[in-house]
Amino acid sequence: MNQLISKIKEHNKDLKNREIEGILYLLISNHGISSMDLIKATGLPKETLRIFKTSISHLLEKNDEDRLQFTEESLKVLRESNLRPYDWSTVKYANAAAEAGLVDIRKKYKLQPKREFDQFFATESTSIAKTMVMENKLGLENKDVVLLGDDDLISIALPLLGIKPKSVTVLDIDKDLLSVIEDITADMGINNTHTSVYDFRKDPDKNLLNKFDVVVTDPPYTSSGVKLFLNRGVQLLKKKDDHSGSYIFFYYGNSFKSPEKTLKVQDIIGRFNLVIEDKIDKFARYNGAESIGSASSLYVLKSTSSTFELSDLSDYSDIYTYSSTSEEKFPYVDHFTFKLYNVPANMLKSKTAIFKAAGDFCTRHKLKVVDQKVTKFKGQGLTVTYVLSNSNLLLHTWPEHGALHVDLVTCSPIYDKEGLSYTLMKVFGAKSIDTRKIE
Repeated sequence: MNQLISKIKEHNKDLKNREIEGILYLLISNHGISSMDLIKATGLPKETLRIFKTSISHLLEKNDEDRLQFTEESLKVLRESNLRPYDWSTVKYANAAAEAGLVDIRKKYKLQPKREFDQFFATESTSIAKTMVMENKLGLENKDVVLLGDDDLISIALPLLGIKPKSVTVLDIDKDLLSVIEDITADMGINNTHTSVYDFRKDPDKNLLNKFDVVVTDPPYTSSGVKLFLNRGVQLLKKKDDHSGSYIFFYYGNSFKSPEKTLKVQDIIGRFNLVIEDKIDKFARYNGAESIGSASSLYVLKSTSSTFELSDLSDYSDIYTYSSTSEEKFPYVDHFTFKLYNVPANMLKSKTAIFKAAGDFCTRHKLKVVDQKVTKFKGQGLTVTYVLSNSNLLLHTWPEHGALHVDLVTCSPIYDKEGLSYTLMKVFGAKSIDTRKIE
């Protein structure tokens, strides 16, 4: 079996061996499974599974249907190979009765996803799981919950599961969806659910600010959409004066072959000073969105005393994926900050020593100095500004603390970027350094 997996791995280098084994297990356990159902089961992108299917084509029956069936001989060998299942999501929640109730409701009201709002309906089992994970994590009794969009019908899953928050507010741009939610909750005798038509690109109603314990959002999967919806979530969260925190249950999905998008989202989350208390990969499954594996990850975000909304919001006329064919372009920028500790006092108090050290640093990394300016402060602290041919370098000293802060911005790639921290420690004689890449 290991030999077969290794052979398949040669053509599927992006997949782990255990994932390959897990796919094979799914195929023999669900003989004749469709490609669509395989995407939902694994959360892997459509293209990844297409390549996988091609790599095992010699083991499959030839048919015109979009179904994966092993030949009798291959099936016999694989069933004798003790294949192990793979946990495609590490956390699972289920309630069959509530799921069946949600299936019936969707059939009755015949809701259709609206592409213009980036709607991809979650599977009914996912809607139930999204609801149960909040109850398990926080306990929603006496909590005020706001749903920033609810095409997954979490507002309906709550009463189906017998979960009774203090209040549930649904904000959505889709009037038809809100009308259906109002009809369903009325039929169920629910009186703690309120709906309001809201375009998230506009400022929220002042009466909603700082009102909610829990925010749930599955925003458009663009960087501008993520930033906007998280900003609205932070604005609506209650401010806590203890460490219990208010929470945002945030869903985001992208192909595992686009890690830069995940890093961008993590950076956006960090800008709000929200703590990622939990992340559950491929927690949610959807009907559609095959390019990202019909799946998204759950980020459980906790507010802190330093959590704040962003003021540098852009023009959010295009937050949806259908209208955002590409990310906005910006000229190349490398931006680093460095904090140097235990720098010798004689270094920090001497302009000559600082100029020499900074000059050696610039020479080592091929940074051409065009101009420089020195500003002296009380306590012998200095700020030295270097205008570079491709941007600028800023140094500020605190002799009384043995500290030096360096801010470097360049508009072209830096020579030996990996050696920046080492060079700074060496030329300034620092004992330790904190390095941060801003962008």
